Amino acid sequence: MRGVQPHVLRLLVAILAAVGLLFFFDPLGLRLASSSAIGNFYPSDNRAGGWFMSSTITHIVLFKFKASAGADRIHTISSRFLGLKEQCVTMTQQPYIRKISGGRDNSPEGLQGGLTHAFVVEFETAAERDYYVNLDPVHQSFKKDIEPFVEKVTVVDFTNGAF
Repeated sequence: MRGVQPHVLRLLVAILAAVGLLFFFDPLGLRLASSSAIGNFYPSDNRAGGWFMSSTITHIVLFKFKASAGADRIHTISSRFLGLKEQCVTMTQQPYIRKISGGRDNSPEGLQGGLTHAFVVEFETAAERDYYVNLDPVHQSFKKDIEPFVEKVTVVDFTNGAF
């Protein structure tokens, strides 16, 4: 920046630093860094390999239902699982699950090991996933309610691109 006065450069650096801190700490909870204008770079969790790398957590849940569960019960449980997206909220009543999808296995490979249904839940941050798994009262109630009908549960979580 040839010809720019030093005080102007210092001011520019201070402004850029302040904007960077807003993105990093997000004190107002605006999630500015995850907006579509900037891209999917929310730096709250740098375990993915870099401070400005996406920290989206994918949570995969696989079920093997008991034979006694019955088709109607399995359908009800599956519908309830998908409904967690709207029902699981923060203390300020804001939904925090980005996306849930799921359904009955239809793979022709025969490698399911008895697992019959799969669900994929996406979270913006590891902290949101941790709240969901360990503390969310709606999710805790759901897990307790389905326990008698599920023979096996397998869960795998990952951050995209973190190997």
